[in-house]
Amino acid sequence: WPTGREWLRCFALIFIYSALALFLGLVSGILRWEMHAEAIGKLARFTAIAFFVPCLSEELLFRAVFLPDPRQPWPPVYRLRRATVALTLFVLWHPVNGLFLKTAAQQLFVDPRFLLLAALLGCCSTMIYLRTRSIWPSTLVHWISLVCWKTFLGGQIF
Repeated sequence: WPTGREWLRCFALIFIYSALALFLGLVSGILRWEMHAEAIGKLARFTAIAFFVPCLSEELLFRAVFLPDPRQPWPPVYRLRRATVALTLFVLWHPVNGLFLKTAAQQLFVDPRFLLLAALLGCCSTMIYLRTRSIWPSTLVHWISLVCWKTFLGGQIF
């Protein structure tokens, strides 16, 4: 579990990521200020389920499995290569997911604007995981981003 100081660093990274993603998303039109219009029960169910799928499951796969163990003294070049592979796979996972699993989201999951925001989230999550050596902060940033998008920024619940 991260220390208090590590959580503060996470919040700094999350703030930078959020400001950049919000700016790029609003300017590009992929995000728009819009309160979720459907029943609050549907949003509450989505919020609870989304913590586990996709957030925790994707963070376990794309951070804990594909990144080198942050407790080991790996050379920086090795860490960078593994982080690049993990990030690339994380971004590519979304179009694959849209094509085969969440077909209702297919058009969104291949949109370059969406993929840019996914890449930013992946970068932030990777940096947080490598700094804290814990999957929980990256899972939380993924989950909070997803819930905010679906609740306030025009994201649909498929």
